[in-house]
Amino acid sequence: MSAFNVILRTNNQRNMKSLKALALIVLFASALMVGHAQRIYYSEPDRDDLRQLRFEILGKYNSNFLVYKNNRSRHVVAVYDAEMKLTEKVDLDFIPDRIINMDLFAHPDHISLVYQYQKKNVVYCMGVMLDGNGKKIGEPLQLDTTEIGVFNDNKIYSTIMSDDKKKLMIFKMKNKQWDDFYVQTLLLGSNLIPLRRAGFGYHLENSKESIADFYLDNDGNFLFSHVTRPAAREYINKAKLVVLPAYEDSVKKFDLTLNKVFLEELRIKVDNVNGRYILTSLYSKAKRGNIDGLFTAIVNKDLQGTDIEKAIEFNDEFRTLAKGDNSARLAFNDYYLKHLIVKKDGGVLITGESTYGSNRGSNYSRWDNPFMWGNPWGPGSYYGWSPWNNWGMGGWGMGGWGSPWGGGWNNNNQTRYFTDNVMILSLDKEANMQWNNVIAKSQFDDNTDNMLSYQIMNNGAELLFLYNEWSRRNPLLNAQSLDPGGKVSREPPLKSLDKGFEFMIRFGKQVSSREMLVPCIYRNAFSFARIEF
Repeated sequence: MSAFNVILRTNNQRNMKSLKALALIVLFASALMVGHAQRIYYSEPDRDDLRQLRFEILGKYNSNFLVYKNNRSRHVVAVYDAEMKLTEKVDLDFIPDRIINMDLFAHPDHISLVYQYQKKNVVYCMGVMLDGNGKKIGEPLQLDTTEIGVFNDNKIYSTIMSDDKKKLMIFKMKNKQWDDFYVQTLLLGSNLIPLRRAGFGYHLENSKESIADFYLDNDGNFLFSHVTRPAAREYINKAKLVVLPAYEDSVKKFDLTLNKVFLEELRIKVDNVNGRYILTSLYSKAKRGNIDGLFTAIVNKDLQGTDIEKAIEFNDEFRTLAKGDNSARLAFNDYYLKHLIVKKDGGVLITGESTYGSNRGSNYSRWDNPFMWGNPWGPGSYYGWSPWNNWGMGGWGMGGWGSPWGGGWNNNNQTRYFTDNVMILSLDKEANMQWNNVIAKSQFDDNTDNMLSYQIMNNGAELLFLYNEWSRRNPLLNAQSLDPGGKVSREPPLKSLDKGFEFMIRFGKQVSSREMLVPCIYRNAFSFARIEF
């Protein structure tokens, strides 16, 4: 055999080995791609789900996916398997025909259901637990009762849950006199067993003052904000944090300084790991001026020591990035804060969305927009408890009890809803700005906002911002990702997007590390989709 043939044979062997190695790499990469590709499973559209359907995605329990549904006086828990095939409809026939309100809370191993109804002149607050199959555990418990007069609002009780899902609190508030109130609280374990009842008096000077944004921390402390506006359509010029410790009968107050800033709405988030309360708001340097930046206050849980207060003014670069169709000066006037996410290091990630509406060609400003759920004076009023409400709550916002999915805040005039860019702000533990960015999008729809806005999916490595984009008059689900350093990347279109299914993505709920349940509309019927990421 010649030396040339030996060399040729050796090269061929090397080439074959290289090709085999390359083939293995391609197969391995393909397997990874298949393993991480999105898959979507749809439930069969249910014709029983009418336009007045109210629903709550409860979560994943073992291999079941549970959704609560209410049509008129019928209350059911729909149980789906991994392929979103309906395996059972559990009738909650113990619930009275005409209930006032229903709150559902998903715990790791069960669901707590708190409801209230009126019989004669008494309002009853009841609680019951459901297991991972949607079946009740034991009999409903009577948690509290309230006697009311003929002209009183019967929406009396509100319920909140701690971040660790181990505690619930039911609370109510009643006028003693015009400016004096009495607040009663009932702290419960996740099994609905009462831990402590408490009550305290509270005073508001006049209709310019209000309390709102109620929160329950993991220790069972009840907290809320107390704010003052000089006039009904002006920013906040005074604010304080109010805390009822879990095992005390009087509240503690912490006044914020608000040095030369006026707040739009004060939002509360608890950093349970580091024992701190985070309060934040968009702010203006004038009583009714343009939005200038972000105000943040951080207070220790014991309300002792010096708090952190910082007002960060948005720079021209960020304004240009976020402005959409507005001028840079007006860039943030349509933004409302939406998500507050506490990071492991004690910092916080904040999102806000540009949200506005128009009616017969008339655009509404931040001060007179009666439609948008982000607006503090519109549906889901931020005012909350005030002397103008005999029993209190102004509302919890759209999508909750009393807001069927077919709604929107319609009237006789055509309303166009807009939700545009999403701003993202990352603050460190001391409330300093680390970075900011914008998810660019543009959405609108007529007479309904069900397909608008976005939802966040946290897969551990990054955040996915999911939202609809319109293609040939059809909303199609899209995604942009955000890495921990603030880089935004547009993701490929989601797979398995069957034609005809329209995603109501802002009502979606993450149910595991890589799964989300999302309500859909299909040919005027209702469906749910399970998305695997």
